Amino acid sequence: MANPSTSIDPAQPFVPVILGGDIGTYTLAREFHEAYGVRSVVMPAAGNGVIEHSVAIELRPIGSMADEARVVQALRELGEELAGEGERPLLLFGSLDYHVMLIARHREELSAQYVIPYPELEVIEQAALKENFYALAERLGVPHPRTRVYRPGNAVATVVEGLNFPLIGKPSSSGDWIAAKFAGKQKIHTLKDFQQLTDLLSRIDASGYDSGYILQEYIPGGDDAMRLCTYFATESDSGTEVVFAGYGEVVIEEHAPLVLGNSAAIVTGRHREVAEAGARMLREIGWHGVAMIDAKYDHRDGQVKFFEINPRLGRNHFYLTAAGINPARFYVNEFLGPQYDAFDVRRQPAVVLQDGMAQLREESLFTVLPHALLRRYLDTPTGRKAAALLKAGKVSNPLKYRAEKNPRRKLYLLLNAVNHVRKYRKFPPRTA
Repeated sequence: MANPSTSIDPAQPFVPVILGGDIGTYTLAREFHEAYGVRSVVMPAAGNGVIEHSVAIELRPIGSMADEARVVQALRELGEELAGEGERPLLLFGSLDYHVMLIARHREELSAQYVIPYPELEVIEQAALKENFYALAERLGVPHPRTRVYRPGNAVATVVEGLNFPLIGKPSSSGDWIAAKFAGKQKIHTLKDFQQLTDLLSRIDASGYDSGYILQEYIPGGDDAMRLCTYFATESDSGTEVVFAGYGEVVIEEHAPLVLGNSAAIVTGRHREVAEAGARMLREIGWHGVAMIDAKYDHRDGQVKFFEINPRLGRNHFYLTAAGINPARFYVNEFLGPQYDAFDVRRQPAVVLQDGMAQLREESLFTVLPHALLRRYLDTPTGRKAAALLKAGKVSNPLKYRAEKNPRRKLYLLLNAVNHVRKYRKFPPRTA
């Protein structure tokens, strides 16, 4: 694993190390580079266009991450290489739930070399496992869809008794879901009737996936009904204090099977009830660090209903940086200390305070799509907000980073734009 030709400057004061290789990985590395001028070591299974040839990244592909012991050994060897004589701090991140759970499961081994900016495993499991999340939401009175949990061997009819089709199906454990292999697998399944449901569950059972599988009533509405909010919680003498809630309304999602449900454009804003409900859940379980909720507006009763809490920054969290709050600064201030960055989000000009929490002051637009493609899908209330922000130039794309000078990245941006057009032609967004 050791690589004497590392291009991480020995004088760099700290090093972010990021497991993964998607756009969220690149975004976090960019944010560290933008805020502090530091380069991150990125450890994907293999290289790809979004993370290659970047000024912000040193790439260290490590192959399949299915063997956790091998990944931990690779991290420990990297830790020895990077720490240097001064034993500078190394911040360890995961881009997916699977990575975060791996880090949390091996905290004792890894914390000798790395700063771990995630809660303890038992705290993560109270939120990241969706069946635990829904039980918590029920107990605290947080709006959420009517939900059941299926496990292999359960009587399907009994599990879904009282639920109305269509149903949404999704794994309780995103980490365990990665290893499940079966025909027609998707991140989220929409099930129109009982026959579709039993067919899917038989394939899931045969795949070896044995964690809970969530079944819940579908909330009507298109992509523009989707909501998300990113929180940051710190520790105080009185317990967990949620200091930030960054709310966003989705304009459009991706619908290709492997990326189904990922936000492709987001308008930032504020929502008092969503901010408070999420904060209440995080305080209840003693959270520390970043968490992100997915939710959906239900026009039938006017409530925003929570779907899940992710124990990490979302894949498209750049909507925060676009609105003036770079989350890399949370990590550095909270987990390395104010000697590295005395950052207080509540004193930033990009926020206003509501109920003691910093919330985004102004609307801005995040998107990974070519603007011409995005403009085809703006005939909704949220879309009209996005159109106005496009016209005003208040729009950001994490891949368009001025510090990137390698011409191969420009070629990647062009190819990426073409690929988005092809994907949306084949897998158009839903409108209801």
